Amino acid sequence: MPSSRLLLIAEDDENDVFLLQHAFDAAKTENPVRFVKDGQEAIDYISKQCMQNEDTAPSLVMLDLKMPRKSGFDVLEWMRKQPVLQGLPVFMFTSSTRQEDIDRAYLNGATGFLVKPPSTSQRLKLVNFLKDWLACNELPSVTRFGVKAARQKLEERSANSSISPPL
Repeated sequence: MPSSRLLLIAEDDENDVFLLQHAFDAAKTENPVRFVKDGQEAIDYISKQCMQNEDTAPSLVMLDLKMPRKSGFDVLEWMRKQPVLQGLPVFMFTSSTRQEDIDRAYLNGATGFLVKPPSTSQRLKLVNFLKDWLACNELPSVTRFGVKAARQKLEERSANSSISPPL
């Protein structure tokens, strides 16, 4: 995966952060990985770094479900209400295997639902999967060109959709 593709991970458990960092290091991931401690920090980061500065959004956002201040569901719902962020890839990253959580995540626009791996070898597989997924996946405008360009594309599409198609 191109090394400029930022991963934003919202995770409140320090042990999970440590274990993930270790897996990213073991996989020799060159991509920047930014950890935030809860859902509100994820919203603040995206709001300030991406929306206000009109910078590029992370290539992938991973959200734990149960975090202080704002849950992963809260962040996902907020992101999907922002027109420029609606297509941004978001994986829920949790220990939950409850079908209600899985269904809610997908109904609210999650790209994927990943259960936290219990072992070092499985965490390494997960990190390698993320690397492969990002290497093969084409990213939305907000990640590739920045918020300003993505907003312009949305405005152009909106203006063009009001034109009646030819008969």
